Amino acid sequence: MQSISVEIGHRAERLLYDYAAAVDTGDLAGLRGLITDDVVIEQNGKSDFGAEEFIAVYRAFVDSPVEFSRHAISNVRVAQGEDGRVHVDAYFEATVCAPGSNQRIYGRYADVYIEREGTLLIDRKTISVDRMIDLPAGEVEYQPY
Repeated sequence: MQSISVEIGHRAERLLYDYAAAVDTGDLAGLRGLITDDVVIEQNGKSDFGAEEFIAVYRAFVDSPVEFSRHAISNVRVAQGEDGRVHVDAYFEATVCAPGSNQRIYGRYADVYIEREGTLLIDRKTISVDRMIDLPAGEVEYQPY
């Protein structure tokens, strides 16, 4: 791996955050704009190929009973590959809430980004889930101080 510029590091980190925001808001069109046509998504050993398959993964999530999700991303590490691709590793913690069910998911991303016509895009999205924890399903409304 080669060292990277601050600008590439910032763009790669921003792409990762834009991805998480699009997932959390169910913005499938936004997600489509972040990926290559021949993107690969791998989740715990299962691979899907192409933009339509990638979007289908998230369409199933949007169509599920999930009320909302929130991703927190940390330990982002960006490296330039010798092939010009940008390698991005990170930890994530996702809270997913559905009627009668709340889960916290801990995992890792190992992604590859590629520059296409001046835009950094996701070319390979690898998601590894390390642990899922079921949380009590509370319907408590926030009360400001």
